[in-house]
Amino acid sequence: MAILITGSTGYIGSRLTVQLAKQDEVIHLLCRTPPSLPEFHKANIRIFKGDITDPESLKPAMENVDRVYHLAAYARLWAKDPSLFYKLNVKGTDNVLAVAKAAGVSKVVYTSTAGVIGPSKDRPMSETDPRITGFFNLYESTKSEAESVAMDYAKQGLAVCVLNPSRIYGPGYDTGSNPITKIVELYMKGKWKVIPGSGEDIGSYPFIDDVVDGHISAMEKGRAGERYILGGVNVTFNELISVIKKYSGVEKRLRHVPFFALNALGYFMLWNARITGKYPMITPDWVAKYKYHWALDSSKAMNELGYRIRPLEEGIRETVEWIRHNRE
Repeated sequence: MAILITGSTGYIGSRLTVQLAKQDEVIHLLCRTPPSLPEFHKANIRIFKGDITDPESLKPAMENVDRVYHLAAYARLWAKDPSLFYKLNVKGTDNVLAVAKAAGVSKVVYTSTAGVIGPSKDRPMSETDPRITGFFNLYESTKSEAESVAMDYAKQGLAVCVLNPSRIYGPGYDTGSNPITKIVELYMKGKWKVIPGSGEDIGSYPFIDDVVDGHISAMEKGRAGERYILGGVNVTFNELISVIKKYSGVEKRLRHVPFFALNALGYFMLWNARITGKYPMITPDWVAKYKYHWALDSSKAMNELGYRIRPLEEGIRETVEWIRHNRE
């Protein structure tokens, strides 16, 4: 029996596809356009043209499949057509799970986001802690809706668990959903020059390969109807930059930019995006998130899935080496 992966050309999906293919699994990939990655040209990887918004296109890809990794989503902060968030993140998830249930799939792992968990206060957030703020953007709110859809299917008997990865970094091609790796690259090239606010906001930074391993473990060990945070090392933005400086060997002075200035720039870029359709580099939503701490508690995944968190220095060192060999 085969494994179906949606979102296989994304940051997590591409690494997951390669890892599973190395284990001689038969992989079905649902893609809107043929993927160009050379790693996908293997005998045990089959490409199916389709779209999660089209249930009929899902059916051929789901044939002879007993496990599904659903990663496809609109994972950005802005869209010219805001309905894309609901169409892809909520309705697309419903389509995948409905077809999987009808096909008799034995297990589904759904990839959400730690953005659904929300910011933290005096301690890292766990899976059961109530959110302390509203949602910051349509991506977070629609992913939360999609989690509810997944839990409804779990109640109907479909074995589906939910994963909540946070600010992933590490080797991987630029897909728009690995901004931390992009920050490392831009800093190394002298193009990243700012620190939002004081830089004392805490984020949770997991290494990409640990997140991929967490997905594979969740397929084997994850309990139906449960969610698992795949977080990383909880550090401030200033501490992250300090480690990047250390292992890149680049010493650049960065400017702390106050939130009101970033907010004004975000509104200008959002206005420009609405006029020109050009994707904004920052938005007011993006700025607002950096006013909070986003520390996470991954102990549930560590205890139940065997999830591991790589030390930040080790992960940044490997990321810097990968950038030097692949992007310079």
